[in-house]
Amino acid sequence: MKKLLVLGVLTLIAATAFSEPMPAGSVVLGERTVDFHADHDVIQVGTYEGWFKSIGFWVERNNIEVFNLVITYGDGERQKIDTRLIFNEGTRSRLIPVEWGKRRIKTIAFTFKTVGSWFEGRARVVVFGVK
Repeated sequence: MKKLLVLGVLTLIAATAFSEPMPAGSVVLGERTVDFHADHDVIQVGTYEGWFKSIGFWVERNNIEVFNLVITYGDGERQKIDTRLIFNEGTRSRLIPVEWGKRRIKTIAFTFKTVGSWFEGRARVVVFGVK
């Protein structure tokens, strides 16, 4: 019961629309086009020279579901975020803080799928980092 309540709250937070696409001081770390079947992907961030205090997702063209998020930092340490978030088209997620303040991000791995209408087509997901 407690897990369902937490899942519901996280879904509500993630579905909240924001008028701006990305916050000030953000950098696009990667993007993917999402089909209607679950897919796992890894965004390689390691070549970017920068420190980030949080990451977020911005979604276009359709609604998506994101789960099993894993951030790998420059020192090889991993932060696993067990979540199941649904984002509406044209919205961005809440900012997800990285552990211990600002850190270099090597990779961001996650599983995702389109959950919106077939008529809207495939969704575009942009992952951004905030310095």
